[in-house]
Amino acid sequence: MTTYDADAPPLPEPYTPPAIPQPVSQTLLTPPSRQIDPSVLGFPPTLPIELALGDSPAQEICAAYGIPRARFEELCALPAFQKAYADAAEALAKEGMSFKVKARLQSEALLKKSWDMIHDPQVASNVKADLIKSTWRVAGFEPKSSDVAPTAQLNIQLNLGN
Repeated sequence: MTTYDADAPPLPEPYTPPAIPQPVSQTLLTPPSRQIDPSVLGFPPTLPIELALGDSPAQEICAAYGIPRARFEELCALPAFQKAYADAAEALAKEGMSFKVKARLQSEALLKKSWDMIHDPQVASNVKADLIKSTWRVAGFEPKSSDVAPTAQLNIQLNLGN
């Protein structure tokens, strides 16, 4: 039998010391059903582009996305969807299906992957930090050099005599 000290009662064998509790992040406190991934809110980001391309009828495109007709009609009434469609049509008219438009499509799709990696406990902290910084920079939250107040230079002169 193992004891902590002479006065303590013996512990039953085998004894496993309790695990040290790990700090709990705010994400873990939120039940998975309540965690909202902003990269999947609203409508698929590629939907307006595919509609603007006009390669397939809207009914086929919506079926591929699993969007019923009633939901598509709701989306068409949303100002955000109307703006996304207009922007897609304008970009395609100006640039065609250029490398830049394709890169935008990929970056929209990669938002989901970024979200998953940031919330995955197996991903290294430095990788998460880089993903978060990148997201902030792309979203325009990083301070610009014009936002930083200019600092006056401080000059100190000491005269020690002759």
